[in-house]
Amino acid sequence: MDYQYHVPKALTVLAGIFLAAGAIFLIIPIIDILNRRGWKSMMLIMIPVWPINASYLGPLTLYLYFKYGRPTKPEESHNQHPDSAAKPAHAPSSDEAQDHRDMEMGTSPHASHHMSPTHNVDNMTEMHDSRNSEKMHDMSAMHHMHGHSPDRPTWATVMIGVFHCGSGCVLGDLVGEWLVYGTGASINGSGLWICLLVDYAFALLFGIFFQYFSIAPMSGDYGPKSLVRAIKADFLSLTSFEIGLFSWMVVFQVGIWDYQVMTNTWLYWWMMQMGMVIGSLTAFPVNWWLITRKIKEPCA
Repeated sequence: MDYQYHVPKALTVLAGIFLAAGAIFLIIPIIDILNRRGWKSMMLIMIPVWPINASYLGPLTLYLYFKYGRPTKPEESHNQHPDSAAKPAHAPSSDEAQDHRDMEMGTSPHASHHMSPTHNVDNMTEMHDSRNSEKMHDMSAMHHMHGHSPDRPTWATVMIGVFHCGSGCVLGDLVGEWLVYGTGASINGSGLWICLLVDYAFALLFGIFFQYFSIAPMSGDYGPKSLVRAIKADFLSLTSFEIGLFSWMVVFQVGIWDYQVMTNTWLYWWMMQMGMVIGSLTAFPVNWWLITRKIKEPCA
């Protein structure tokens, strides 16, 4: 087995272009989330999900992010209540304050001069509408943070679910690949097969973590019940993703380069980038089934 294989320069350059493009796509949602203070209005676990997936599914990830996942932009009006925006030039006297309260209650001797019954009804209606508007705004914010847009098509909801398990796979593969490479572990003289086992173990751990912090905030249950649901949902989702990725790893390592492409080359990680795309394709139908059967929670 020749481990002194030198990757052709043309392939190295091509791999570098694709990896650099992935890095640019990764940075775009990070900058946008920081600019919009996304941690205040979006599900926290989705903050790393968007950039990670943009690194290998750039255009599709950015389309879904800007269409359905982008956090709301902070407004100055959120920091200051409109009714308190204009402060009085001087503090009202106790008599003025009492008279104001009496006028609101309609008991002031001067109330008839200042307020008509119709005006009282209008005031009460306005206060009621204002409170309803605030409640609707709060509900909308919570829905944006913990749910998903009602007008989002099913395919987009499912694809974002795939992004969710894809994030666990990417992190698991990064840790697993470099761990095996660094330790020199192998099975029958090859690092590929041990890589598949270690990658899957780490991907499952990261995947369950991501799934748990998707389910728990939406259900309000941070106990073992949510953990069991996370394991149940992510095991099938992540396994279907890894089937596509691992199949491609065997193809390019065994079938194309005969075990000669090493982990520390750009070509290797370009191949892994391709594998993530294939994994997304194999995970899509499984996630469709899981989400439509309500086994897996739709991600925000």
